[in-house]
Amino acid sequence: MKLLRLEFYKCRRRRLLPVCAGWLGVELLWIAAALLHGMDETDRAAGWQMLLYQLALIDAVTLPVVLSALISRECEMEHAGVTLKLLETLTTPGRLYAAKLAWYALITAGLMCVRAAVFVLLGAAAGFAGTVPAGKLMLFSLMSWGVSMAIGALQLGLSLCFANQAAALISGIAGGFAGLMSLFFPAWVQRCVPWGYYGRLAVAGVDWNAATRVSEFYWRRPEAADVALTAIWFAVFLAAGLTAFIRKEM
Repeated sequence: MKLLRLEFYKCRRRRLLPVCAGWLGVELLWIAAALLHGMDETDRAAGWQMLLYQLALIDAVTLPVVLSALISRECEMEHAGVTLKLLETLTTPGRLYAAKLAWYALITAGLMCVRAAVFVLLGAAAGFAGTVPAGKLMLFSLMSWGVSMAIGALQLGLSLCFANQAAALISGIAGGFAGLMSLFFPAWVQRCVPWGYYGRLAVAGVDWNAATRVSEFYWRRPEAADVALTAIWFAVFLAAGLTAFIRKEM
């Protein structure tokens, strides 16, 4: 717990709040441009489905970049101040890694909760039909958090193993691009790209009728196989990152 409190203490001066606020601002602008411009009653009837479908796509593009920035900001202090060895006189590299991962998990969970509240207010203001689909919104947030944990395990390993944070940031940017592009390929290709699981685990889908040029949105449940694969990606990235960090520090 002391290590976790230390991580939160250190992040006070890392200017992480503007990064998080900027991400929410981008999502709000994207949704406003994609959904709210010129919506009619038919669109509002499927408003919540359209919203969660679009958010899953946005997450695939933006979250890998934002998460890599958050982790890089949190880890660069130890590299800049050459304090990793000093910290390891008080604890083990494994516990230090675990504290940073726990910090990241809590920060990401907080982001998901704030984002959900913001878009509930947006949907209500836009006049989306029906009650707020709280269960679907909670499931969507949980799935996004789970994918973010898998990606975060990779990003944390990169940020701790490389003093130059460019490697972690490039990984985040490339991952965001790969995640979006993977969604246009068959399912087996999508499952090979961990950043694309934001789309794989979406709680809303869309059917496009080429003849009528009409899109029909619907609720869907994430496939159990995709949930399991997300857990496997997390385990693989966690084991690889932790092992590489411990070997580097020994």
